Amino acid sequence: MHLRTRQRVIGLLLLLLLAAILAPLVLRTPEQVRLALDMSIPEAPRISEPDIAPVVSEEEQAATDRQIDEEQQQVAAAEPEPQVAPPVVEEEPSADEEPSAEDEPQPATQDAPQPGFTVQVASFSDVANAQALVARLREAGYSAYHREVRQDGNTWQRVFVGPEIKRDRAEALRQRLADDKAFALEGLVRSFVP
Repeated sequence: MHLRTRQRVIGLLLLLLLAAILAPLVLRTPEQVRLALDMSIPEAPRISEPDIAPVVSEEEQAATDRQIDEEQQQVAAAEPEPQVAPPVVEEEPSADEEPSAEDEPQPATQDAPQPGFTVQVASFSDVANAQALVARLREAGYSAYHREVRQDGNTWQRVFVGPEIKRDRAEALRQRLADDKAFALEGLVRSFVP
């Protein structure tokens, strides 16, 4: 036999052998292949949910809720009503009278700081940008200021407008800033911390 004929016969035998091996795999459905190889997928294991006990008992939760309600009522009751004081007319002492201790001004007693609200309108990483916005807001008649805040290793310059004592007034200020076409700032109402 010639070399070329021998190579062709060997190649043909190899192709027939390969076809005999692959044909059953290619022509079968996945289910038949699984059965032929005796493969089965086991069912998923059943995991029971652990019982989670509450960290805080219901009595403690109810007591905390009552305490919060009482404190909110105290804060609401302590909020002063706006009062208009009558004008005070000061009389000057005559030259022959000596000023008494009653005439000297008394230091004003300061109550605890009142809760308030402010509107955060921007946050910058650069101080110059914050100062420029504060200046523009003040020129437009807003009571603006900025504060430095450190958060997650970053330093931010936050710009605020306010403060207002009542939240609804702060909300109205936030809306006025959003409607002002010179700024169009979408602010956030936040608690004011002096």
